Amino acid sequence: MASNQEMDPLTWLSLGLQLAALCSIVGALLLYLLRKVRVAEVLPVDSAKTVLVTSVDTALGLQIATYLSSRGWRVIAGCRSGGLGARLAESWLQTHAASTPEDEPPPRLVTLDLDVAREDLLEEAARATAQHLPAGEHGIWAVINTAGSSGRGGAACWESALRGNVLGALRVARTFSPLLAAAAADHPHAGRLFYIGLTSDTACESLARADGGENGEGSAGAAAARWGTWGAARALRANLRARRLHVVLLHAPDLSAAEIYAPPMQLQPSTQPESRPDTPSSEVSASTTSCAVTMPGEAAEYSAKVIPTSALKVLEEALTAPSPRDSYYLKLKHDSWFTRMPSLRVAH
Repeated sequence: MASNQEMDPLTWLSLGLQLAALCSIVGALLLYLLRKVRVAEVLPVDSAKTVLVTSVDTALGLQIATYLSSRGWRVIAGCRSGGLGARLAESWLQTHAASTPEDEPPPRLVTLDLDVAREDLLEEAARATAQHLPAGEHGIWAVINTAGSSGRGGAACWESALRGNVLGALRVARTFSPLLAAAAADHPHAGRLFYIGLTSDTACESLARADGGENGEGSAGAAAARWGTWGAARALRANLRARRLHVVLLHAPDLSAAEIYAPPMQLQPSTQPESRPDTPSSEVSASTTSCAVTMPGEAAEYSAKVIPTSALKVLEEALTAPSPRDSYYLKLKHDSWFTRMPSLRVAH
Protein backbone atom coordinates (compact mmCIF):
# COMPACT_ATOMS: atom_id res chain seq x y z
CA MET A 1 0.00 0.00 0.00
CA ALA A 2 2.85 2.36 0.82
CA SER A 3 4.37 1.69 -2.59
CA ASN A 4 1.06 2.52 -4.31
CA GLN A 5 0.74 5.73 -2.30
CA GLU A 6 4.28 6.77 -3.32
CA MET A 7 3.45 6.16 -7.02
CA ASP A 8 0.28 8.25 -7.02
CA PRO A 9 2.02 11.65 -7.45
CA LEU A 10 4.11 10.29 -10.32
CA THR A 11 1.04 8.83 -11.96
CA TRP A 12 -0.81 12.12 -11.68
CA LEU A 13 2.18 13.99 -13.08
CA SER A 14 2.36 11.62 -16.04
CA LEU A 15 -1.35 11.95 -16.70
CA GLY A 16 -1.09 15.72 -16.44
CA LEU A 17 1.72 15.87 -18.97
CA GLN A 18 -0.18 13.63 -21.36
CA LEU A 19 -3.31 15.74 -20.97
CA ALA A 20 -1.34 18.94 -21.62
CA ALA A 21 0.18 17.45 -24.75
CA LEU A 22 -3.25 16.33 -25.94
CA CYS A 23 -4.68 19.82 -25.34
CA SER A 24 -1.81 21.37 -27.29
CA ILE A 25 -2.47 19.08 -30.25
CA VAL A 26 -6.20 19.80 -30.16
CA GLY A 27 -5.54 23.54 -29.90
CA ALA A 28 -3.19 23.47 -32.87
CA LEU A 29 -5.76 21.57 -34.94
CA LEU A 30 -8.48 24.06 -34.01
CA LEU A 31 -6.29 27.00 -34.98
CA TYR A 32 -5.48 25.34 -38.30
CA LEU A 33 -9.16 24.66 -39.04
CA LEU A 34 -10.17 28.19 -38.06
CA ARG A 35 -7.52 29.62 -40.37
CA LYS A 36 -8.72 27.43 -43.24
CA VAL A 37 -12.31 28.54 -42.67
CA ARG A 38 -11.26 32.20 -42.56
CA VAL A 39 -9.32 31.90 -45.83
CA ALA A 40 -12.28 30.16 -47.46
CA GLU A 41 -14.54 33.01 -46.35
CA VAL A 42 -12.20 35.73 -47.62
CA LEU A 43 -11.26 34.35 -51.00
CA PRO A 44 -14.07 34.47 -53.55
CA VAL A 45 -15.50 31.18 -54.66
CA ASP A 46 -14.99 30.29 -58.29
CA SER A 47 -18.50 31.38 -59.25
CA ALA A 48 -18.00 34.82 -57.69
CA LYS A 49 -14.60 35.77 -59.05
CA THR A 50 -15.75 38.01 -61.90
CA VAL A 51 -14.19 41.47 -61.99
CA LEU A 52 -15.03 44.24 -64.46
CA VAL A 53 -12.21 46.62 -65.46
CA THR A 54 -13.94 49.51 -67.20
CA SER A 55 -11.11 50.45 -69.59
CA VAL A 56 -8.09 48.59 -70.95
CA ASP A 57 -7.49 51.46 -73.37
CA THR A 58 -5.23 52.83 -70.63
CA ALA A 59 -1.98 51.06 -69.82
CA LEU A 60 -2.96 50.86 -66.15
CA GLY A 61 -6.30 49.25 -66.95
CA LEU A 62 -4.63 46.76 -69.28
CA GLN A 63 -2.02 45.92 -66.65
CA ILE A 64 -4.65 45.38 -63.95
CA ALA A 65 -6.85 43.27 -66.23
CA THR A 66 -4.04 40.98 -67.39
CA TYR A 67 -2.59 40.65 -63.89
CA LEU A 68 -5.91 39.63 -62.33
CA SER A 69 -6.60 37.23 -65.19
CA SER A 70 -3.20 35.60 -64.67
CA ARG A 71 -4.06 35.27 -60.97
CA GLY A 72 -7.20 33.27 -61.69
CA TRP A 73 -9.86 35.97 -61.70
CA ARG A 74 -12.47 36.03 -64.44
CA VAL A 75 -11.97 39.47 -66.01
CA ILE A 76 -14.36 41.43 -68.19
CA ALA A 77 -12.43 44.26 -69.84
CA GLY A 78 -14.14 47.36 -71.17
CA CYS A 79 -12.62 49.03 -74.22
CA ARG A 80 -13.31 50.90 -77.42
CA SER A 81 -14.46 48.46 -80.07
CA GLY A 82 -11.54 47.59 -82.35
CA GLY A 83 -9.18 49.89 -80.44
CA LEU A 84 -5.62 49.20 -79.40
CA GLY A 85 -6.62 48.14 -75.88
CA ALA A 86 -9.00 45.48 -77.20
CA ARG A 87 -6.39 44.07 -79.59
CA LEU A 88 -3.67 44.03 -76.93
CA ALA A 89 -5.94 42.27 -74.43
CA GLU A 90 -6.94 39.64 -76.97
CA SER A 91 -3.31 39.17 -78.04
CA TRP A 92 -2.26 38.70 -74.41
CA LEU A 93 -5.04 36.18 -73.86
CA GLN A 94 -4.12 34.13 -76.92
CA THR A 95 -0.43 34.07 -75.99
CA HIS A 96 -0.98 33.04 -72.38
CA ALA A 97 -3.77 30.57 -73.12
CA ALA A 98 -1.46 28.76 -75.54
CA SER A 99 1.35 28.59 -72.97
CA THR A 100 -0.81 27.46 -70.03
CA PRO A 101 -0.08 23.88 -68.89
CA GLU A 102 -2.88 21.39 -69.47
CA ASP A 103 -3.32 20.74 -65.75
CA GLU A 104 -3.97 24.45 -65.05
CA PRO A 105 -7.04 26.50 -65.98
CA PRO A 106 -6.42 28.98 -68.81
CA PRO A 107 -6.66 32.72 -68.15
CA ARG A 108 -10.19 34.06 -68.45
CA LEU A 109 -10.55 37.48 -70.04
CA VAL A 110 -13.20 38.84 -72.39
CA THR A 111 -13.54 42.32 -73.86
CA LEU A 112 -16.67 44.35 -74.44
CA ASP A 113 -17.46 47.76 -75.86
CA LEU A 114 -17.72 50.24 -72.98
CA ASP A 115 -17.54 54.02 -72.67
CA VAL A 116 -18.33 55.58 -69.29
CA ALA A 117 -19.28 58.86 -71.00
CA ARG A 118 -22.10 57.24 -72.99
CA GLU A 119 -25.24 56.02 -71.28
CA ASP A 120 -26.23 53.71 -74.14
CA LEU A 121 -22.90 51.87 -74.16
CA LEU A 122 -22.95 51.54 -70.37
CA GLU A 123 -26.38 49.94 -70.43
CA GLU A 124 -25.34 47.59 -73.21
CA ALA A 125 -22.17 46.73 -71.29
CA ALA A 126 -24.21 45.89 -68.18
CA ARG A 127 -26.42 43.53 -70.19
CA ALA A 128 -23.38 41.96 -71.88
CA THR A 129 -21.67 41.53 -68.50
CA ALA A 130 -24.68 39.66 -67.14
CA GLN A 131 -24.64 37.41 -70.20
CA HIS A 132 -20.95 36.58 -69.68
CA LEU A 133 -21.58 35.32 -66.15
CA PRO A 134 -21.52 31.53 -65.77
CA ALA A 135 -24.64 29.60 -64.85
CA GLY A 136 -25.62 30.11 -61.23
CA GLU A 137 -23.73 33.39 -60.83
CA HIS A 138 -25.91 36.44 -60.30
CA GLY A 139 -23.45 39.32 -60.04
CA ILE A 140 -19.86 40.52 -60.23
CA TRP A 141 -17.39 40.61 -57.38
CA ALA A 142 -15.96 44.06 -58.15
CA VAL A 143 -15.78 46.91 -60.64
CA ILE A 144 -12.45 48.72 -61.11
CA ASN A 145 -12.97 52.00 -62.91
CA THR A 146 -9.81 52.81 -64.89
CA ALA A 147 -11.55 54.98 -67.49
CA GLY A 148 -10.86 58.70 -67.60
CA SER A 149 -8.45 61.37 -68.79
CA SER A 150 -5.83 63.63 -67.25
CA GLY A 151 -7.65 66.94 -67.75
CA ARG A 152 -4.61 68.62 -69.30
CA GLY A 153 -4.69 70.56 -72.55
CA GLY A 154 -7.14 73.40 -72.13
CA ALA A 155 -10.81 73.96 -71.43
CA ALA A 156 -12.01 71.25 -73.81
CA CYS A 157 -9.86 68.68 -72.00
CA TRP A 158 -11.16 69.88 -68.62
CA GLU A 159 -14.74 69.30 -69.72
CA SER A 160 -13.85 65.88 -71.10
CA ALA A 161 -12.11 64.93 -67.84
CA LEU A 162 -15.02 66.10 -65.70
CA ARG A 163 -17.50 64.17 -67.87
CA GLY A 164 -15.40 61.03 -67.99
CA ASN A 165 -13.87 61.06 -64.50
CA VAL A 166 -16.54 62.57 -62.26
CA LEU A 167 -19.81 62.02 -64.11
CA GLY A 168 -18.41 58.73 -65.39
CA ALA A 169 -17.81 57.61 -61.81
CA LEU A 170 -21.46 58.27 -60.98
CA ARG A 171 -22.68 56.52 -64.13
CA VAL A 172 -20.54 53.45 -63.41
CA ALA A 173 -21.98 53.19 -59.91
CA ARG A 174 -25.56 53.59 -61.10
CA THR A 175 -25.17 51.10 -63.95
CA PHE A 176 -23.27 48.30 -62.22
CA SER A 177 -24.44 48.58 -58.60
CA PRO A 178 -27.29 46.07 -59.23
CA LEU A 179 -24.76 43.45 -60.38
CA LEU A 180 -22.50 44.25 -57.43
CA ALA A 181 -25.42 44.01 -55.00
CA ALA A 182 -26.43 40.65 -56.49
CA ALA A 183 -22.94 39.29 -55.83
CA ALA A 184 -22.95 40.76 -52.31
CA ALA A 185 -26.19 38.92 -51.60
CA ASP A 186 -24.46 35.62 -52.47
CA HIS A 187 -21.14 36.31 -50.74
CA PRO A 188 -20.57 38.59 -47.72
CA HIS A 189 -17.31 40.02 -49.07
CA ALA A 190 -18.38 40.71 -52.66
CA GLY A 191 -19.64 44.00 -54.05
CA ARG A 192 -16.66 46.37 -54.33
CA LEU A 193 -16.38 49.49 -56.45
CA PHE A 194 -12.90 50.91 -57.05
CA TYR A 195 -11.97 54.37 -58.31
CA ILE A 196 -8.61 55.94 -59.05
CA GLY A 197 -8.12 58.53 -56.32
CA LEU A 198 -5.55 61.28 -55.88
CA THR A 199 -2.32 61.47 -57.87
CA SER A 200 1.04 63.20 -57.55
CA ASP A 201 -0.20 66.35 -59.30
CA THR A 202 -3.18 66.85 -56.99
CA ALA A 203 -1.06 67.68 -53.94
CA CYS A 204 -1.47 71.23 -52.68
CA GLU A 205 2.30 71.75 -52.70
CA SER A 206 2.59 70.59 -56.32
CA LEU A 207 -0.13 73.02 -57.36
CA ALA A 208 1.69 75.82 -55.55
CA ARG A 209 4.86 75.04 -57.50
CA ALA A 210 3.06 74.87 -60.85
CA ASP A 211 4.04 77.46 -63.39
CA GLY A 212 1.53 80.02 -64.53
CA GLY A 213 -0.25 79.95 -67.87
CA GLU A 214 -1.13 76.69 -69.55
CA ASN A 215 0.91 74.49 -67.21
CA GLY A 216 -0.77 75.95 -64.14
CA GLU A 217 -4.20 75.68 -65.73
CA GLY A 218 -3.45 72.10 -66.74
CA SER A 219 -2.54 71.21 -63.16
CA ALA A 220 -5.71 72.87 -61.91
CA GLY A 221 -7.82 70.94 -64.43
CA ALA A 222 -6.24 67.63 -63.43
CA ALA A 223 -6.69 68.44 -59.74
CA ALA A 224 -10.35 69.38 -60.25
CA ALA A 225 -11.05 66.06 -61.97
CA ARG A 226 -9.24 64.03 -59.31
CA TRP A 227 -10.75 65.83 -56.31
CA GLY A 228 -14.13 65.61 -58.00
CA THR A 229 -13.74 61.85 -58.24
CA TRP A 230 -12.68 61.76 -54.59
CA GLY A 231 -15.83 63.65 -53.59
CA ALA A 232 -18.06 61.48 -55.77
CA ALA A 233 -16.57 58.32 -54.26
CA ARG A 234 -17.14 59.62 -50.75
CA ALA A 235 -20.78 60.41 -51.48
CA LEU A 236 -21.30 57.05 -53.18
CA ARG A 237 -19.74 55.26 -50.22
CA ALA A 238 -22.39 56.68 -47.92
CA ASN A 239 -25.23 55.98 -50.35
CA LEU A 240 -24.23 52.41 -51.24
CA ARG A 241 -23.40 51.25 -47.73
CA ALA A 242 -27.03 50.28 -47.15
CA ARG A 243 -26.72 47.84 -50.06
CA ARG A 244 -23.60 46.30 -48.47
CA LEU A 245 -21.35 47.67 -51.21
CA HIS A 246 -17.84 48.98 -50.57
CA VAL A 247 -16.47 52.02 -52.42
CA VAL A 248 -12.67 52.08 -52.38
CA LEU A 249 -10.24 54.74 -53.62
CA LEU A 250 -6.89 53.72 -55.10
CA HIS A 251 -4.49 56.61 -54.58
CA ALA A 252 -1.38 56.84 -56.78
CA PRO A 253 0.97 59.21 -54.92
CA ASP A 254 3.92 58.66 -57.27
CA LEU A 255 2.11 58.95 -60.61
CA SER A 256 0.59 61.94 -62.36
CA ALA A 257 -2.88 61.89 -63.88
CA ALA A 258 -1.26 61.85 -67.33
CA GLU A 259 0.62 58.65 -66.42
CA ILE A 260 -2.47 57.05 -64.91
CA TYR A 261 -4.54 57.54 -68.06
CA ALA A 262 -1.77 57.13 -70.65
CA PRO A 263 -2.37 54.53 -73.37
CA PRO A 264 -0.04 51.53 -73.72
CA MET A 265 3.40 52.63 -74.86
CA GLN A 266 4.95 51.19 -78.00
CA LEU A 267 8.38 49.71 -77.36
CA GLN A 268 11.34 49.87 -79.66
CA PRO A 269 13.33 46.65 -80.15
CA SER A 270 15.76 45.91 -77.32
CA THR A 271 14.73 48.99 -75.36
CA GLN A 272 12.63 49.67 -72.29
CA PRO A 273 10.34 52.62 -71.51
CA GLU A 274 12.47 55.44 -70.14
CA SER A 275 9.83 56.40 -67.56
CA ARG A 276 9.76 52.93 -65.98
CA PRO A 277 13.25 51.37 -65.97
CA ASP A 278 13.68 47.79 -64.83
CA THR A 279 14.77 48.17 -61.22
CA PRO A 280 14.00 46.04 -58.16
CA SER A 281 11.64 48.74 -56.85
CA SER A 282 9.58 48.91 -60.05
CA GLU A 283 9.70 45.34 -61.28
CA VAL A 284 6.52 43.97 -62.80
CA SER A 285 5.90 40.29 -63.42
CA ALA A 286 6.69 39.10 -66.91
CA SER A 287 3.06 38.18 -67.57
CA THR A 288 1.97 41.82 -67.28
CA THR A 289 4.99 43.76 -68.51
CA SER A 290 4.09 43.90 -72.19
CA CYS A 291 1.61 42.71 -74.75
CA ALA A 292 2.20 42.09 -78.44
CA VAL A 293 -0.22 42.83 -81.25
CA THR A 294 0.22 42.58 -84.99
CA MET A 295 -0.08 45.98 -86.62
CA PRO A 296 -0.46 46.58 -90.37
CA GLY A 297 2.83 45.57 -91.95
CA GLU A 298 4.69 44.96 -88.69
CA ALA A 299 4.62 43.30 -85.28
CA ALA A 300 4.59 46.00 -82.62
CA GLU A 301 5.11 45.43 -78.92
CA TYR A 302 3.50 47.65 -76.32
CA SER A 303 4.21 48.17 -72.65
CA ALA A 304 1.44 47.88 -70.07
CA LYS A 305 3.83 48.56 -67.22
CA VAL A 306 2.66 51.35 -64.92
CA ILE A 307 2.82 50.14 -61.31
CA PRO A 308 5.08 47.54 -59.67
CA THR A 309 4.02 44.06 -58.64
CA SER A 310 3.86 45.16 -55.01
CA ALA A 311 1.15 47.69 -55.91
CA LEU A 312 -0.78 45.06 -57.85
CA LYS A 313 -0.69 42.86 -54.75
CA VAL A 314 -2.09 45.76 -52.73
CA LEU A 315 -4.97 45.92 -55.19
CA GLU A 316 -5.59 42.19 -54.88
CA GLU A 317 -5.55 42.55 -51.09
CA ALA A 318 -8.21 45.25 -51.42
CA LEU A 319 -10.27 42.85 -53.53
CA THR A 320 -10.19 40.01 -50.98
CA ALA A 321 -9.92 41.64 -47.54
CA PRO A 322 -13.01 40.84 -45.41
CA SER A 323 -13.42 44.51 -44.48
CA PRO A 324 -11.67 46.65 -47.11
CA ARG A 325 -10.39 50.07 -46.14
CA ASP A 326 -11.77 53.21 -47.73
CA SER A 327 -8.42 53.92 -49.42
CA TYR A 328 -5.35 52.03 -50.59
CA TYR A 329 -2.07 53.40 -51.94
CA LEU A 330 -0.47 52.10 -55.12
CA LYS A 331 3.04 53.31 -54.36
CA LEU A 332 6.21 53.15 -56.40
CA LYS A 333 8.36 54.49 -53.58
CA HIS A 334 8.07 55.06 -49.84
CA ASP A 335 8.67 58.80 -49.49
CA SER A 336 5.58 60.33 -51.08
CA TRP A 337 3.60 63.41 -50.22
CA PHE A 338 0.71 61.25 -49.05
CA THR A 339 2.74 60.24 -46.00
CA ARG A 340 3.01 63.90 -44.99
CA MET A 341 -0.42 65.11 -46.06
CA PRO A 342 -2.88 65.71 -43.19
CA SER A 343 -6.03 63.62 -43.25
CA LEU A 344 -9.04 65.23 -44.89
CA ARG A 345 -12.17 65.46 -42.79
CA VAL A 346 -15.51 66.76 -43.92
CA ALA A 347 -18.28 67.46 -41.46
CA HIS A 348 -21.38 65.32 -41.90
